[in-house]
Order: sequence, then structure tokens, then C-alpha cells
Amino acid sequence: MFDIILRNLSQRKIRTALTIFGIGLGIFAVIVMGSMSENFNQTFETSFALTADKIRVFGSSGVFGGSVTTSKAAEVRKVPGVHDAYGLLMAPLEEGGGMSFGGNQVIGLPPEKSHTVLGPVQVKEGRDLMRGDRYVTVIGSSIATQYDIGVGDRIEIQDKYFTVVGELEYTGSFFDASAAIPLDIAQDVYDMGNMVSMIFAIPGEGVDGDLLAKRIKLSVDGVDTLSPSELEEEAKQGLMIFSVITVSAAVLAAIIGGLSVMNTMLMSVMERTKEFGILKAMGAERRDILLMTVGEAAIMGLLGGLLGLACGWGAVFGINLWLAEKGIVLFLITPRLVAIAMLFAILLGTLSGIYPALRATGMSPMEALRYE
Repeated sequence: MFDIILRNLSQRKIRTALTIFGIGLGIFAVIVMGSMSENFNQTFETSFALTADKIRVFGSSGVFGGSVTTSKAAEVRKVPGVHDAYGLLMAPLEEGGGMSFGGNQVIGLPPEKSHTVLGPVQVKEGRDLMRGDRYVTVIGSSIATQYDIGVGDRIEIQDKYFTVVGELEYTGSFFDASAAIPLDIAQDVYDMGNMVSMIFAIPGEGVDGDLLAKRIKLSVDGVDTLSPSELEEEAKQGLMIFSVITVSAAVLAAIIGGLSVMNTMLMSVMERTKEFGILKAMGAERRDILLMTVGEAAIMGLLGGLLGLACGWGAVFGINLWLAEKGIVLFLITPRLVAIAMLFAILLGTLSGIYPALRATGMSPMEALRYE
């Protein structure tokens, strides 16, 4: 049966090749768009894991509204169950840039809390921020690569020059695209007065973070809180929307490729009507013809999937290699994505071949033999 399927496909080389190319183009889109979604998901998961124990406290005017004062940290620290609390200022690194997931950012933090904030990330070279530091910074690996700087070099932030005293290991999280500077200096260069973007509250040992977040909101006036579980839920919803948009576009392209398989198989069935009649007259069962026709479609789906995977992998590798010079990783191909893409390609080809196969098996031997 398999050799018959291969023979049938090889007899229509151009049509088969174009059909495989159509499916390959769709799977190429699935790989490229899907790997972008996978990268964003992994970045979030890694970032969340590194700060999962902290409660975010914001001004009641909104997240990242800059409406909470540094002094609120002292009030938060007084709440039973809070081990420590300190303010952080988040701002875009590049002038005119906005805060975005994956964008370069400045983290203004109390220098003495540097190890607490950056502690989950190992210092590759140099040191953490220290009490008394002024215009110095600890940079993530992506910023070091993008700006081609290291310990001892200087980087410009808001028209001020900061000396790099430390470089962090690569983590695949937002820390890679961050530059940590002393909080008071950050407030000065960004003209924030005594305001911070948020307060990090660290629960004491054995204290439930979700319950403590509610207690802080009730105990401290003018603040809202985001517990670890709430942050994870909100971020996952945002990532799900992004994933649906990117993957849907790719799936649409793949479905169009599937329609090309159906069109090819329908034409093949029409051209081979007499052949099917002869096979039935010789004793071939409906199942044999069904398996042969669906098998041809499935193999085209498999070959299209392999073509799309190879081209997608090459494109992703090339773009990542080019972006690596800028300290950016945009795509991530995972075993899960490869498995989904290949299964989708085979399933798409198989399903696209079912209707033509049913038409082929529905022919009566006498009518098929009279067909010219």
C-alpha cells in the first residue's frame, strides 16, 4: 500500500510539490508565530518565578501610576506579617521609550536592598549596588550586549552618565533588559520627587501572600495590592490573548494550505476514476481505497510539516542570531511547539483528504470503468 501511495504522488510531481509547499508555508507561520508566543510565555514564567514571593503595592490611582510615596513603605512594614517593604521606581531606559514587556527598563531601588531585589539573579561580574552608591548601575546581560559595555564602562540614562559596577547572568527574564540604579538618583533623574512606581512587600516566613495582600490593602490608606496569585492570573490572561492572536493568524495560513491538499486530492480522484473502478473490479475494498487516498493526503501533510519546520527553524535561528547582537531574544522553539506543528500538519493533511477519499469510495465499479 505504501509503495502505491508513493508512486501515485510521484506521478504528479509538480502538483504534489505545490501542495506540500502550501502546507509548508502554513506550518512555517505556525513555527515563527508560535515561537514568539513561547518566548513571551517563558520570559513571564521565569520573571514570575524570580519575584513570586513579593506582593506589589500600588497607589490607588492605578498600576504604574507613580501615585504612591516612598513613605508608604514604612506604613506597609508595620502591617503584621510583613517581613520587609521598600519602594521601586520602574522607568524606560531609552529616552522617549515606554514601559513594555520585554523592553529595556531602569529599576530604581534602595541600594541596600539590591541583593534582595536582584538576589535571585547571580552577578556575573562586579558587584551589587551598595549603600552610599550614587551614579552607578548594575546591568542585565541583554543591556550589556546591546550597548557593548561591561564593568567599568559608562551608560547614559536621562542625560546622566552611570558607571557599570556589576553585570548580571542571563536568566531569560525581564532582569536581562534592566539597569538597576539607586532609588534616590532614579527619582531625581526622572523628576519623580518622592514617588515610586510600586512597593515590594515581602511576607514573613509561613505567611500567606494572598491573605497578607488583603490585609495591607485594608490597613494602609490609598493603596491597592496585587498578590502573587493575582499577578500570575492577570499576566496569564494577557499572554493568552497575545498567544491567541499570533497563533490564530498562523493557523489560518495552515488551513489555507489544507484547502490546497483537498483541492489536489479532489483533482486526483477525478483523474483516477477509471483506476478506482479497476481496483474495485479486482476486489479492492472501500477501506483499501480510503486508506490509499487519505494516506496520500497525510504524507503530503507530513512532508509539508517537515518543510515548514525546517524553514521556520532556519528563519527563527537567523533572526535570533541577528538580534543577539542587540541583546534581544525574540523567538523560542520548544519541543511542545514542534510536536504541535507536526501533529497539526499531519492532521490537516489527513482531514483534507477524507472528503476526496469518500468520493472515491462511493463510486460504483461499473460507472468508474465507463468514465473517460
